[in-house]
Amino acid sequence: MDPITFKQCFKGAWRDGFNALRQRPWLCLAIAVVFLVTAGLSISLDQLARTASQTGEPAIYRLRIALMSFGVFFANLVAFSVLVIHVFRYTILGPEAARQGRWYGRDLWRYLWASTQIFVAFAGVWLVIALGAALALRATGHSNSYAGLATFCVLLICALAYVLVRVSLIFAQIGAGRSKRWRAAWRDSRGHFWSMFGTMIGTVLPLMIAGGVVSALFAALLHVMPAAKTAALGMLVLQTVLSVMWIAVSTGTSAWLYRRFASELLTLDDAPDDV
Repeated sequence: MDPITFKQCFKGAWRDGFNALRQRPWLCLAIAVVFLVTAGLSISLDQLARTASQTGEPAIYRLRIALMSFGVFFANLVAFSVLVIHVFRYTILGPEAARQGRWYGRDLWRYLWASTQIFVAFAGVWLVIALGAALALRATGHSNSYAGLATFCVLLICALAYVLVRVSLIFAQIGAGRSKRWRAAWRDSRGHFWSMFGTMIGTVLPLMIAGGVVSALFAALLHVMPAAKTAALGMLVLQTVLSVMWIAVSTGTSAWLYRRFASELLTLDDAPDDV
């Protein structure tokens, strides 16, 4: 493992993230357009769903809205994954490999499958534990204890965040086109949780602060002029730009953490993937 400091990771993540965007501008522009269009469609579909619920529209109509919403979500997820894989390739494998790599193909579907596995696993754990906790509180006569429920939710979120950080090296491994091994990613991150978590937060914190300030200004403008279509469009464009920047920097951070902590994962180039 190379002795990479926080300063090197911070500078490298910002540099490589934006260099990756500049290397394939048309691909990144296309992804930004997808983000912008899907954001607008999501707002429109949400308004349609609210109206349909209030006016008692037939179930088939609401089902169509739900299916369209899922299609918009999936298109957004694919665009997100394409950009993430490109930044991983640029940071880990180098500019030439990123330039020659296809935006679609095996690595994209492997990344989507791994993301789906994590989402389903986390949702299942959340459902089972939350249901068990609710039944336990009811059995002990504390079903109205909002403080207890809030404490439980915070602890569960912390536990899931811990697991997510510990297995996060698997995404860089997939982005680099290497074998997906969950246990190897878990072992490589052992003892490095706080370093990984702190680096992730510290590197994207300036972008989060800037995004929050500018978003608050646009929200105030929309509150003063709610009918201003230009302000609403500007808000969507701002959201799109910040999303692309956040993906580039956060993925660059994950790639640099991979370069810092990946050990066993680097020996698995020809090994078959886990499930």
